[in-house]
Amino acid sequence: MEPFVLFALSVFTAFGFYALLAWGLGLIFGQLNVVNVAHGDMAMVGAYLMVVLTPVPFLLRLVIAVAGGIVLGILIERFLLRGLYQYGMLPTLLAMWGVGIVLRQTAEAIFGPTPASVAAPIGGTVEILGVNYPLYRLVSAAAAVAIVVVLIVVMYRTSLGLRLRASIDNRQMAAGFGVPTGMMITGTFAVGTALAVLAGALQSPMLGITPSVGVSLLAPTFFAVLLGRPGSIAGPLLGAFVVAVLEIGLRTVLPETVAGVVFFLALIVLIAIQPQGPTWRFPLWTPRARRIA
Repeated sequence: MEPFVLFALSVFTAFGFYALLAWGLGLIFGQLNVVNVAHGDMAMVGAYLMVVLTPVPFLLRLVIAVAGGIVLGILIERFLLRGLYQYGMLPTLLAMWGVGIVLRQTAEAIFGPTPASVAAPIGGTVEILGVNYPLYRLVSAAAAVAIVVVLIVVMYRTSLGLRLRASIDNRQMAAGFGVPTGMMITGTFAVGTALAVLAGALQSPMLGITPSVGVSLLAPTFFAVLLGRPGSIAGPLLGAFVVAVLEIGLRTVLPETVAGVVFFLALIVLIAIQPQGPTWRFPLWTPRARRIA
């Protein structure tokens, strides 16, 4: 019983982290058609912000990190990506690749290669069905999932979400109805960036923070988006859950290095078989028609 409980708690912790990362990436990739290969590096920025602002209370540091992520996203979209959309996906991919290099090299120049750490604001453990588990891991995962759920509700149930989806689906038509499409597109990229920064900030007490830490997060996050189908609003949650189960399960039964190899092999196979993501849909439960004798 205890190994199963530990596995479930570990999956929940990983799921919360990947859900936040994947939903932000899915918003940018699936909705704006921008392959943001700097997404992991943006999470690294969030982690280092928590290091730099160590004297500041933890919650206030999170708020500052989110604000910094919004500013970073606005600057990148306004001054770099806006002029590249018309040329297709490749120019935006190369531009974001360059952004990732700049972020990593800047972090390397400022902090060096030595891993940094952040103290968790909540110490101690909580006992769940006989298993003692770090309390902060559970709190951070629950907060991450709650944030994503709130954002999904905003997308589907508010006029702001309706205007945003309209701007993404058909900019000219949305503009004809008075929707400020440019602002909506900028806001979408800024929110996706802020979520990446927030994910890194929340995860910082559990990371050995180095300039390259974001690189290791990029492939699992893209994996989650692909599993959830690019363009799906709620799909990244499903993808993040599958990634969490696969990652924790492999690390449980295999050495960490071997588990990493198998994980990325699974990613390669998935992309080779389904380049556009698997075709899943929720079943529609309808009553069976009565047989007429």
